[in-house]
Amino acid sequence: MGLSSVTQTVLVTTVVTAVTVVGAFIYKKWKQVKIPSNWERVGSVKKLHLYPLKSGHRVELQRAEVTEVGIKQTQDDEKAFQLRDRVLVVYGAKDNEFRTARTYPKMVFIDVSVHDENHFAIDAPTMRTLYVKIPSRDDSKVANVKWWQDERIQAIDCGDEAASWFSRYIIERDSGLRLGYNDASQRRDITKTHAKLLNYYKNLSNKSIGLFTDLTSVSLVNQHSVNDLNKRVGNSDITVEQFRHNIVVDGPDLQPYDEDTWDWIKIGDNVILRNVKDCTRCILTTIDPENGIRHPDREPLKTLEQYRKHSGPEKSPRLGNNLEVTRTGFISIGDPVYIARYETK
Repeated sequence: MGLSSVTQTVLVTTVVTAVTVVGAFIYKKWKQVKIPSNWERVGSVKKLHLYPLKSGHRVELQRAEVTEVGIKQTQDDEKAFQLRDRVLVVYGAKDNEFRTARTYPKMVFIDVSVHDENHFAIDAPTMRTLYVKIPSRDDSKVANVKWWQDERIQAIDCGDEAASWFSRYIIERDSGLRLGYNDASQRRDITKTHAKLLNYYKNLSNKSIGLFTDLTSVSLVNQHSVNDLNKRVGNSDITVEQFRHNIVVDGPDLQPYDEDTWDWIKIGDNVILRNVKDCTRCILTTIDPENGIRHPDREPLKTLEQYRKHSGPEKSPRLGNNLEVTRTGFISIGDPVYIARYETK
């Protein structure tokens, strides 16, 4: 007895689906980018910066753990609890939109440290020290914080006392802002919200994304690029800290903007990073992180726009690299920095 037309259709559909899935898997493996084997030393790590609060003050590190979602303190630096980069965010109580020093420059003064294994200590000028219990999903509200391109990122709310403290300091009201914490238990999904960027930057993916970063988990800049920018601005004291990168690279043979062409970066013996996106710059670079004052002439952004304007979808000037963590590990100031070009199977 022959097969019915319905059965035949089901069989054909099943076979086609199986072939499609297997074919896609084989193609993905064939196209997969492998880690290079030939490396060229270009310099060394000059500075390591971690920003526990998005738009807050930096923590300067001698050594850091590089995780898939960004850099982290080591147990040598802080045994009780290790801070992660951009692990905290301020957001609106009503609109759930994140807030930054782009709008509220005084946020650059907010310091976050570890009080004990269960609490952050948060300080700012004129404010008493705030001790924030590190919240968990089991006993705290979870907010969907509105991000760029209408992306939503889950944030565990840090409670009413923290909300009041941040509201009074930033907007000088008793309420209106909340503080959120990212426990790093969930990765972000930008496939729908950042389609234009994903189409333009072929190596950018969900694997590249950090916690409460604008996008990628790690950023890097070449000290010589900032030096050249200062010369172009003229009589300028723009610091590398104004760009809020995690890793600053320096070396006697480096040229300005060499990092534009770095595809792969290895630091020390183990950590490997992949350049997945140019770091486009915004108005935050015009705010001095030491005094919170915005530059009257929009520098260095004004000068960057004259010779570093990006041709991609963001249309902003670029300086530095946004990186994906390919191999985790530990890095320290003084570690050698190597680069390599793309190799495909």
